[in-house]
This record gives sequence, C-alpha cells and structure tokens, in this order.
Amino acid sequence: MFKQKIAKAIADLRDAAARAAWVQWGAIFTFPATRQRASAIVDPEALLLGSFAVSGAERRLLTVTYLWARDQSSLLSVQRAKNLAARFPEGIQEELRRFALIALHEGGDLRWRSLAVGSMKSTSETGRQKRGSPVLEGPASMMLRLRLGLGVGIKPDAVAYLIGLAGARATIQGIAEATAYHARAVRRGVEELAAAGFVEPRPTAPASYRVDNRKWADLLAFDAKDPPAWRSWASFYAFVAALSEWAVTLPDSDFVLASEARDLLLKYGSALEGTVRLPYIEATTGEALLPLFIDALKACSEWAVGVV
Repeated sequence: MFKQKIAKAIADLRDAAARAAWVQWGAIFTFPATRQRASAIVDPEALLLGSFAVSGAERRLLTVTYLWARDQSSLLSVQRAKNLAARFPEGIQEELRRFALIALHEGGDLRWRSLAVGSMKSTSETGRQKRGSPVLEGPASMMLRLRLGLGVGIKPDAVAYLIGLAGARATIQGIAEATAYHARAVRRGVEELAAAGFVEPRPTAPASYRVDNRKWADLLAFDAKDPPAWRSWASFYAFVAALSEWAVTLPDSDFVLASEARDLLLKYGSALEGTVRLPYIEATTGEALLPLFIDALKACSEWAVGVV
C-alpha cells in the first residue's frame, strides 16, 4: 500500500515549501526572522498564495500575510493576484478574499475592493502591536523595488523576469506566461519599455526581448555576471496546494491512487518543466507510477530548499 508513503512525501514537500516561503518573506519583509537568505527573485503574489497553501505547516505565514495586507498591500498587483489565484484550488482563493478584506478595511487600499467579498470577523489576527516594513535592499527584493520605482504593473514585472533570465531572450508569450498578465497587455507594455530603451528587441520570429544586465546592475545592486534567478514559484506553490488538498482524501486503493496521481502530474507537470526535473511517466502504467510519483515529490522538496 502506497497511501502512507505518498501522504508522508506530500507532508515533507509541504514542510519544504513552508520553509522556502518563510525565507522569501524574510527577504522582503522585516517581520520574519530567518538565518537563511533568499537569492532568487521573490515573486510577491506567488509567495502570498503559496503562504496560504502551506500555512498548515507553518501558521506564522498567515500572520505575515495579514500584516502585509494591513501595511504593504499597495506593493502587490490585484490583477496579477487574481490571475494567479485561478491556478490554485478554491480554498486558496477564499484566503485571498480574506486578505483583500484586511487590505481594504484595515489597510485602506481601495484597489482590493473587487476581491473583498464577505465581512470582517475580527481584526485581532493582524496583531495591531506587530509591525513590519518592506525590505527593498538585496537582489531577492528586486521585483518590489522595481514596482516602487515604476509603479505596480506589467512593466516592472517584465523587467524583473528578463533580468532573472541572465541575458537570455523571451517572447511576449513567454513573458505573459511567467508574469500572469494577458499577452496583449504584455505586448503593449514591453514595446513601450523597448521604445524607452529599458529592454532590447531581438530580430527573431516571433519577436523576443532581453535586457542588458550591466545597465541594471548598479541601479539595483546585483552582480551583472550572476543576477538573481527567476523561478516559477507560482507553478510550484499551485502544485503544492493541489497536493495538500488531495492529501485529505487519499484513496486506499493503489490503482485509484496511481490514476489520481497521474492526473495531478499531467495537470501541473507541464508548468513545472524547466523548473524541477520530474520523472518521465508517459511509458509507465498502473501502480508502477507510484514510486515515480514519490520521486517527483522528493525532487520538488529538494528544489524548494536548494533554490530559494
């Protein structure tokens, strides 16, 4: 029977994701305290949704999100949070609505009105005696710093993504998929960035763009030869959220377990390609999939700890 083994692998992955989330919050917020330092670019909306997903393993993550809602919600993109939330289970979207209520009623951020569905049960969760401020130094907080300077929206996020590619080029579709904005709006924003000289168009078909990290390195205080990397945290946290929900109702039958595990890998695996090296499952049938599935969860755990 593989049920217990898979339950343990999911719990281990959730713990690893929670540790990664805590390290990431420590890179952009003064409230969390951690000895480990994040080196990759922190994706704030992915981190917010991921914190909801793994808060069962680390309850302090919810406290951090409530504090951010009250004091720093203006640094987040409401539209991007909505777009990314669609990749997560419904329970995560419910937590996002609670975040929006706090941002609206305690933080006074009217942009969250469209998501603030429901009523405030209590304001004690935000801990009025607790305070934190954003960290805008260090490569990991680059996305927030660009937003502070350029405004919250497509342009700073596109620049952060291209910097994280270490000089590689990306198409409009690639930038749209990574940043979770609509392709038409991304095209308009990136073309304006190119006209301003912030990004460089490349003579490819389809059109692609890159940045010269040497021009941004002094301004944003990073090593042009070793820029902070862009990681697909939204895809990772969405996978962990789906696994956590599935873990509550794991079937006893190995055959059914294998079928459901395959469905999860097919749904989330493609988004994780290029991020985590997952086992090849196409040639595997029936219960033989289960050891490979456990290997996939272990690979995700190791990735989360190793690249944060």
